[in-house]
Amino acid sequence: MKAYILWLLPFLVFFKPPDTSCYNCGKQDTEYLCASNTLPINSRLCIDISEVPAFVYKDYMASIAETYGRDSDEFMAAEPDYELWTTVFEGTSAEELKNKFIGSDDLALMPIMGISFEQAVSFAEWRTEAMEKYLNELSKNEREAFPKKFKFRLPTENEWARIRFLIQDKRMLKQLAKIAKTNESSFKLSKSDLMNSSKHLKPVYHQSAEDIGFFNVFGNVAEMTSTKGVAMGGSWSDPNTGKVFTRSFTYEGPSTAVGIRMIFEIIE
Repeated sequence: MKAYILWLLPFLVFFKPPDTSCYNCGKQDTEYLCASNTLPINSRLCIDISEVPAFVYKDYMASIAETYGRDSDEFMAAEPDYELWTTVFEGTSAEELKNKFIGSDDLALMPIMGISFEQAVSFAEWRTEAMEKYLNELSKNEREAFPKKFKFRLPTENEWARIRFLIQDKRMLKQLAKIAKTNESSFKLSKSDLMNSSKHLKPVYHQSAEDIGFFNVFGNVAEMTSTKGVAMGGSWSDPNTGKVFTRSFTYEGPSTAVGIRMIFEIIE
């Protein structure tokens, strides 16, 4: 769980949703804090500042291995399609990429890709459970700042498109840049030959989108929505050169051109 906790703890940058009317929901009586590494869309929804990095998905797999074993059907069902990864890391075998992914930090800041819609849904469920476990270890006063009920999930197309309205002030843009720099340093991105030599794939903090501050909104990998087979953003293989937030893309099954950026939904 160490890597995932790293995503939660070092920054403890939690963002309070603005006091505005909810989008497609009733107004929240209490303002709660978002999960770390997310920014608010409205008073009930927050969204990841970047594509979900590989190191967080690796912790999901480690959790499954701890519960069921590495030879279990559950573990194998969670594994990405390493053979697909060879298309963006040319000259490296699927077995080598698997070993790099599991046994080192070389691919830590790669956007997780080559997973199915069903795998993404299962990952979201685990991420919710991991957040619940973390919050339950806080003091009563600290815990009360967070929602009683919440969940991580894939965004709808409309929710994803609302990223375009999330303009950040200069202070927040600096904070987001600091988060990126800290993670890149922690995982020694500068020494990752695989990530730095890939002609197609870029790290999750490769590019910040102007005033909104979110990373890799267009290009790199498109991002799954709650509608199976529909993604948003754009990818290295099908770029969104016009930077149209409302443009959708279709995909079939796991792909190196499709990753995930998740919603943190405040339920209660």
